[in-house]
Amino acid sequence: MNQTKLLELVDRLLESDELEIKLFSRLPPRRLLEHIDISRIELYWITERTANNSVAPNLDKLMKIISLPADSNEIIIMDGFEWLIELHGNDKILNFLNDLSDNLQGTSKRLVIPLDVLNFEKTWLSRFKKVIKHVNLDFNTDDVEVFEEKPAIINVEDSEQNRIEFDLGVDGMPRLSMLSRLPKIGFTNSLLVKRILQWRRMGLDVSEVEPALNYDSEDAYALYSVIEEKVRRVVELENYLYHHKDKIDVKEFTTSLFRIKQLTGIDELEKKYYSN
Repeated sequence: MNQTKLLELVDRLLESDELEIKLFSRLPPRRLLEHIDISRIELYWITERTANNSVAPNLDKLMKIISLPADSNEIIIMDGFEWLIELHGNDKILNFLNDLSDNLQGTSKRLVIPLDVLNFEKTWLSRFKKVIKHVNLDFNTDDVEVFEEKPAIINVEDSEQNRIEFDLGVDGMPRLSMLSRLPKIGFTNSLLVKRILQWRRMGLDVSEVEPALNYDSEDAYALYSVIEEKVRRVVELENYLYHHKDKIDVKEFTTSLFRIKQLTGIDELEKKYYSN
């Protein structure tokens, strides 16, 4: 499972209010924030650096964190496991997994370890399967693997309504899309977080709206409305740029596209292009 698929899985698991998610990742929080709502997960950044939410790639420390009691159904996702194998070696990792399997036996915890089986020899995979009582080498997001005898309780539906497909622009980032305006009635912090993530996935710098996450509902919606209007305008500007791409100098096109994604100079760009 590649990084994109893994983050899609986490994003979809977050749709359930019944699950507690603990994510170990080699990506720093600021990178993860571009893809998922990290405020709703227990995040550990696996790194040698000392920072917020960081944990050293030490097997004993990881074991201690994973084995902490959980109040509800908990899913533990260990991204970057192949890096741990490189650091500690096959034998130590297998011993770690064996101890971990014993610790989680009889609990309601689920442990997800994304691996690319093509990176491992068949002999090691055979030993791996003996340690892990249930292993699915053809990982499916509808069937999250577990360390216990009973079947997993997770059912993640692949709803097209919850997925947004983007066309890529010349800068390699997704083309901007006009999203439906969030109504004031029913506006919540959770909806705002999802909208911020959608905007970020399109490459937009919407840091200006982030303070709204700490505002009351009235003020939060007021700030959201201001940014939503800016986004609407830059979507139209980008559409104009691509429609007239052949008539615009490459350097000018790239510069204007960058300013659009930064939500800066909107008045100037509109005057420049719409007055012609």
